[in-house]
Amino acid sequence: MTFSNVIGRRGLLGMVAATMVAAAVPQVAAAEADFKGKTIEFIIPFSPGGGSDTWARFNAPLLQKYLPGNPTVVVVNEPGGGSTKGANVFATRARPDGLTILGTSASTQFPYLLKDPRAL
Repeated sequence: MTFSNVIGRRGLLGMVAATMVAAAVPQVAAAEADFKGKTIEFIIPFSPGGGSDTWARFNAPLLQKYLPGNPTVVVVNEPGGGSTKGANVFATRARPDGLTILGTSASTQFPYLLKDPRAL
């Protein structure tokens, strides 16, 4: 039994098309982005010192180094409401300019997915 027999011809064609689009999109986005002289706010919806904060502070220098224009990346902790407060801060502040990003975990995503009225 081959892989294409398991998922079918349409599924295989869909995977190939999705892979081609996914491969092309980052190149286009990277070519258009330039964060030189900008500050990126990296919102973490948890308290300082926890796992998500540690993860963000580890990754912030890598983002600064590898994003086009080498922007300053500032980790901003917004604890409260089981991470709902920080996710809502992101939802209200973020613009399509890429200057605000959110570090999430499953505990941040579940309130929204489960239609918790506190989640925007």
